[in-house]
Amino acid sequence: MDPDHRQELKPRLGRRRLLFGAAAAAGGAALDAFAVEPAWLSVSQHAVRVPGLPRALDGFKLAQITDAHLRRVGRVEQAIVESVRREQVQLVVLTGDFVDRPAGLGVLAELCSALRGVGAELVATLGNWEHWAGFLPLALAKEYERLGARLLVDEAVVVRGVVVAGTDDGYAGAPRWDRTLSSLDTLSRAGTPRLLLTHSPAMFDRVPPEAPRFDLALAGHTHGGQLRVGSFAPLVPPGSGRYVDGFYDTPVGRAYVSRGTGTSIIDARFLCRPELPVFKLGV
Repeated sequence: MDPDHRQELKPRLGRRRLLFGAAAAAGGAALDAFAVEPAWLSVSQHAVRVPGLPRALDGFKLAQITDAHLRRVGRVEQAIVESVRREQVQLVVLTGDFVDRPAGLGVLAELCSALRGVGAELVATLGNWEHWAGFLPLALAKEYERLGARLLVDEAVVVRGVVVAGTDDGYAGAPRWDRTLSSLDTLSRAGTPRLLLTHSPAMFDRVPPEAPRFDLALAGHTHGGQLRVGSFAPLVPPGSGRYVDGFYDTPVGRAYVSRGTGTSIIDARFLCRPELPVFKLGV
C-alpha cells in the first residue's frame, strides 16, 4: 500500500470508530433507559427534625409512593413492599397517579394489601391521572376505604398521632384550601407534627397567607424529569412549577418532591431511577 493511500485510510477508520462508539453508547443508554432503570428502585433516607416532637413519635418513619401508574405488581412494587417492611415504616402516603384506568384498581388492591400486610397505615391523595381517568373522588374514596386506606381530598386526619392534611390535585383537580384549613383547624390540638400531602408541587406556591406552616410537605408529579441529561431535567409536566425533585423551602414549610416510582407517556427512565423516600422524625 502506498503512503498516500494509507493517509486517506486513517481518517476513514477514525470516523468509523467514532460511529461505532456512538452507536454503542446510544445502545447502552437505551438499554439502561428501557430495561434497567425503570425496575431499579432507589430508597432515599431523610431525617426530619420536628421541634417539640412528642417522645412517642421520636423515630417515627413514613414513606412516600407517588406516580406509580400501576400496571402490575412488578419488581419495583415488590421492592417497595420489602423496603417498607425492612425499614419498619409506620405510615405510607400515596400521593397520586396510581390508577389511570379502571383496570388499575385490581393492581392497587394488591399493592395496598401487601403494604397493609407489613404493618403500614395508608393515606392517599388524588393525582391528575385519577381525574383524567374519570374516577369520582367519592367513589374512589370508598374503594380506598375498602382497601384499608384513607383518601384525603381537601381534609385532614390524625394517623398514629400525626396530623395529615391532603389536598385535591392542583393541576387537574379543584383544590379547596378553605376546606383543608377548616379541617386542619379542628385537629389543631389533636397531634403533632403536621404533614401536608398534595400531588402537583406548584400547589406549594398557592397556599393562602393564613395557612400554617407544616413540618413536612410532600408532592410528586414531576417524575424528577424521568429522562435527564446529567442533573438537568429538560421536561417536567405542567403543574410542576419551579420544582423537579428533592427538598425545597416553600411557603408551606420544608417540602420534598419525589421522583416517583412509575413512568408516564414513555416507559423509560434515564439518570432518574424510581424512588421511595423514607422520612424519620426526630427532635
